[in-house]
Amino acid sequence: MLTAWLVLAETTAHASVAPYKTWTFAALLVLTLALLASEKVHKTVLVLLSALFCLLLAEAWHLLPHPEGDHHLPVYISMIEWEVIGIVIGATVFVEIAARSGLFTWISIKVLKASGGDPFRLLILFSILTAIFSAFLDNITAMIIIGSLTIVSCRKLEFDPKPFLITEGIMTNVGGLLTLISSIPNIIIGKTADISYMSFVFVAVPYTIVAIAVSMIVARMIFGRAVSPIRDPEARARNQALVAAFDEWETVDSKWYFYSSAVAVVLVILGFALKAQIPILNQFGIEVVAMMAAAIMMLLHARDVEHALDDVEWSLVFFFVGLFIIIGVMATAGVLLEIGRVLSWVTAAGGAYGAVVLMWLTAIFSSVTDNIPLAAMLAKIFGPTAQAAAEVPAAQWWAVVFGANLGGNITPIGSASTVVAVTIMKKNKLKITFLEFVRIGAIFALVQLVLASGYLLILQRVL
Repeated sequence: MLTAWLVLAETTAHASVAPYKTWTFAALLVLTLALLASEKVHKTVLVLLSALFCLLLAEAWHLLPHPEGDHHLPVYISMIEWEVIGIVIGATVFVEIAARSGLFTWISIKVLKASGGDPFRLLILFSILTAIFSAFLDNITAMIIIGSLTIVSCRKLEFDPKPFLITEGIMTNVGGLLTLISSIPNIIIGKTADISYMSFVFVAVPYTIVAIAVSMIVARMIFGRAVSPIRDPEARARNQALVAAFDEWETVDSKWYFYSSAVAVVLVILGFALKAQIPILNQFGIEVVAMMAAAIMMLLHARDVEHALDDVEWSLVFFFVGLFIIIGVMATAGVLLEIGRVLSWVTAAGGAYGAVVLMWLTAIFSSVTDNIPLAAMLAKIFGPTAQAAAEVPAAQWWAVVFGANLGGNITPIGSASTVVAVTIMKKNKLKITFLEFVRIGAIFALVQLVLASGYLLILQRVL
């Protein structure tokens, strides 16, 4: 499956790279990933320092290309995927301003009321809402909004919040599969593989619906009585009265702000979905839609511009800058070529199940470290050029998407949303250990990955 890429890589990699240089950079990559997994150093600081060291070493060993002429960009600038940077900045600003309108909290309370205070119905509705929020918000924001409301409502209804928070943390990663912009790995893979927004939705939504439904059955089996439906009429009436007392408009300061944000969210979703059919705009990537959405929201709500820009995840932006530079150097030093050879052997040995094997390997790796560098590295390996990316089987790209998103459910450090869920629990004195989460999360992840394995085999036949 990777043969075409390997042929291209062998002709484009630096011809004079000595084996000891390649293995030195490979060791640096492993060390960087190991330190990322340990979380001993802030990931942005670590990646920037690693990128700087890799650049200096590559220059000292004369591995970096230097175009002739007076007018050219520095080599490290061309290594950065600026489309990804644009999406992160634009989407963050847009979501931050929209969230301040109270729109997402309003929706959450409406869903709480619809549950009638029944534990299992509340679990199902909050899980679905978490997945939907994760499709349009970043996972951290989605988990904070739903998690905060979960604590308040469970305290009032006298439910144990832990089963709800664990399930919600896991469902953010399932919801991360819904659209092209739902998670950073989706953005990276989608951009490299040239997957349109609607194409992504058509492939991902059927699996996500089935995964959510099956995950609810799994949650019911794992948590038992803690999420059992209420049978007693008096208890049911009491809970209905309690949830009816919540006021969804309490967090809405301005109706104009609220309704304009609601309209903007709908228009932006349509913009992402229909970009390919809109003249002029179809000549650009979805980062232009994201930046346009941010600009419009800042224009409509000028008083929040400074705050919104302050809340851009600049640490993530600089993390990407460093990460792309590291990967660019690794490509120049021949490290990605060697990794590609290993992956080529793995997928070839798997035969018709090669994509499934790749997905499981990606999931296992994503469970112990950040899935963003993994997705970025695999994207560079499989698709260093548009021609190479087009020759990669579609199922292989989807294997990386499924593995990178679902692998985060195995451990509490596997994704940002599970980290937030555990943090909320500890903050509210709800005891949960690393192994306790793994025992629960691994069951969810196993079921979801088995479903994804079957779905990948179907995709191999239809795509």
